[in-house]
Amino acid sequence: MFNSHKQKVYKSKSPCLAFFAILVFWGFFLSADAQRVHRIGSEGASTIFSFYNTSPESPDGKTIAYIRCIEEPSGDGDEILAPAELWVCDRNLQKHRKVTGIKGTAAHNGVEAQWVDNDRIAIFDSFRVRLIDVHIGKDLLKSEIKANGLGHHPFQNKILYNIYKNDGHGEPGIYELDCNTQQSRLILSVADCGNVKLPHYLQEGDVKPLSDWRALHSQYSPDGKKIAFRLDIGSSERSQLLGICNIDGSGLSVMPKSLHFFWYDNTSIVGHLQNGKDGKRHEVPEKRFSLTRWDLNGNVLQEMIAPRGNHLAMSPDKKQFVSETFYNTNPVVIKLYTIGAPGFPVTIDSFDPLGVTWIRRFHANPAFSRDGKRVYFSKPLNAKYNGTFYYEIK
Repeated sequence: MFNSHKQKVYKSKSPCLAFFAILVFWGFFLSADAQRVHRIGSEGASTIFSFYNTSPESPDGKTIAYIRCIEEPSGDGDEILAPAELWVCDRNLQKHRKVTGIKGTAAHNGVEAQWVDNDRIAIFDSFRVRLIDVHIGKDLLKSEIKANGLGHHPFQNKILYNIYKNDGHGEPGIYELDCNTQQSRLILSVADCGNVKLPHYLQEGDVKPLSDWRALHSQYSPDGKKIAFRLDIGSSERSQLLGICNIDGSGLSVMPKSLHFFWYDNTSIVGHLQNGKDGKRHEVPEKRFSLTRWDLNGNVLQEMIAPRGNHLAMSPDKKQFVSETFYNTNPVVIKLYTIGAPGFPVTIDSFDPLGVTWIRRFHANPAFSRDGKRVYFSKPLNAKYNGTFYYEIK
């Protein structure tokens, strides 16, 4: 279509004017699209949201939370934490204010911030869990809770957190904190994971001693009755498994893990296909890292929902997905896909990673707004700072 249009231009009586009209049209198109991308937070420091598919909006959609770094964290090699602050603003990007100070944030996933309700935010600050009153900045937990990371989102005033090593934090495993009663309980210990039947394709070198296993990226099912989590039993890619258990820790099973994942509904998981049930890459190149849905036994329910992707998010109505291009790509391209029409994505943004996205690990980590009308994401402001943005969906 473009070539035929181009031929018509050169046959016109005023080719320069026609060519200028094309430039004006495309310039308007690009600028109009750019006008739907809005920065959150001021310049002069990096800002961060949270995990992929974890909305920075309060449950009522009226307030946005973000992290503003005082010093710059490093993700190059060993993660170096840096002091920062928790900030909020309203949905219209007005009334920015500091909520509380943070001892140490990472570049990768920030402090894993998540709204418990419209008044409280849970964060992971320098190996401890914090529960913050967003209105007055007060720490609400009466006892210190040490951990190695949070789950991805709360469920009915409860949050998940993980402990990796038995080094004074507690027994390694997945824990649940009731933010109302402030009582914690162990859901599933790593020691219990040692009894699960592992995939047949794993070899001796893929499996480390049980003391080196860890559970992370824990996520409630939509009804809160199950938990999905990443189970690392070794250092190889094949050693990263997807674990699923009941909320009381029973019924544990494992399967090959997708690149990134979350619950599609109460009976299935969605993510970008990494390895099949045989532990190998798919024989069809186009299907590798394509968006796929599995049942809880690892059987494929839907494949090629969207093309190759990376970090991902799903709209509340499950009609749209968003993801960015694979690790170490340049440019990084973030696309919005409508389910049923994967061949017609909308490009949300395209940018040079500038050593910020991949090397320092300020990943795009897209997430939808509560009403599904925005996509929040990260991208570099320049070669020094990361920025936080949202894209307004038509």
